[in-house]
Amino acid sequence: MTAASNFRQKTHFMKSWKPQRPPSNRDRLELYALHKQSVSGDAPTSDPPSASVADKAKLTAWRSKMGLSQQDAMEAYVVECERQVQLYGTRDDGSRSSAGGGGNSGSGATTSSSQQQQQNNNQHNQQQSSGAPASSQSTPMYHSTTPQNTPAAQNNSNNNNNDDDGVLLCPRGLAAIPLLCAAASESRSAYLARLQVTHPSNGWWAKQEPLCLEVNNPLSIPEKLIIGIACQIERISLVVSEYMGHGQAVSLLSPRVLQAFLWPVHNVFLSIWVLWILVCTYLGSMVSMSQTLLFGAKRTNTPLGRLFLEEILPAARAVESLCEQHQTISVRMSGLALMPMMILCDVANGVVGRLGILVGSVVFVGMGACGWWYWLCVLPWLAVCSVCLAVMSGWCFGLIELSGN
Repeated sequence: MTAASNFRQKTHFMKSWKPQRPPSNRDRLELYALHKQSVSGDAPTSDPPSASVADKAKLTAWRSKMGLSQQDAMEAYVVECERQVQLYGTRDDGSRSSAGGGGNSGSGATTSSSQQQQQNNNQHNQQQSSGAPASSQSTPMYHSTTPQNTPAAQNNSNNNNNDDDGVLLCPRGLAAIPLLCAAASESRSAYLARLQVTHPSNGWWAKQEPLCLEVNNPLSIPEKLIIGIACQIERISLVVSEYMGHGQAVSLLSPRVLQAFLWPVHNVFLSIWVLWILVCTYLGSMVSMSQTLLFGAKRTNTPLGRLFLEEILPAARAVESLCEQHQTISVRMSGLALMPMMILCDVANGVVGRLGILVGSVVFVGMGACGWWYWLCVLPWLAVCSVCLAVMSGWCFGLIELSGN
């Protein structure tokens, strides 16, 4: 079977695939980019003047495949689809449609309501151009079976397709928090073993990029600073073997001593990055909510309810997960420092349930504005203190490694 045939078959399958849990925003963008590269070739080099945030995110993902031939993109799309199906599973909800087969590629579920049938048709039209999977969860407030945190793919042949309007990108930093917490839980022995087999030009931090904002956005400078400092610390840990150890300039000390000294600093910077992601998400939600309150949802394309469902509440639950017992001490300290944020989010959500979305939004913005000193003064001070504590504790791990030699 040719690559084009496999591509068409896999695209048809993905239209009716219903994962057990919603794929991450990054994975959906990856599918979109590979599909566009397969069908249309290289992306345009500049963004349209009227491009929304969702449009820019999709164009950025598409441009990342520039130079990839259409046949290679088709093959990569098939591989990526298989990976995501294996990763997210397939939900069996008793629908009559076949997962890989012919017939209608939209939802096969029979409903007694003509309104529900219309929603399923809209979902099918929205997924038609990118092969994006249907969500396993629905958002009751908006009566949609397509996840609202996923940028829908536009059909270039249909200029009247407005499914992309109002799409709110869930901050990809929230999806990366579990991975960052797992990286922070790396033991000292595992960290030292990893450095022994890592080339200085292939460090973990060197591969990272800002998750909260676009790289060329001036507001991403704090996040780039965190990544840049951590990258330099890691580079020191990687190149130290060229100057320390037997036969080197400093032959009395093993490079593992300095690497063990810098290990807690590495973990603390991971925790600071997690803290920054959550604070940036919180402040960004507050700004977006303020704009919607002032100018209306139609103008900002960010409904208040969607902000609560897709940014505020997930951020609150992420803070709660940082304080779980299996997390490392640095991550748990970050969770404790962000407890006020979780409380504010839960209080505002409680007000929404009692008094409505408008009052809850005003309460959320008001409480967040009153706590400006905490976000802009206290948390940066705590971050600096945590780095100092990491340096002081690093001496202990360095001495432990020295005594072991």
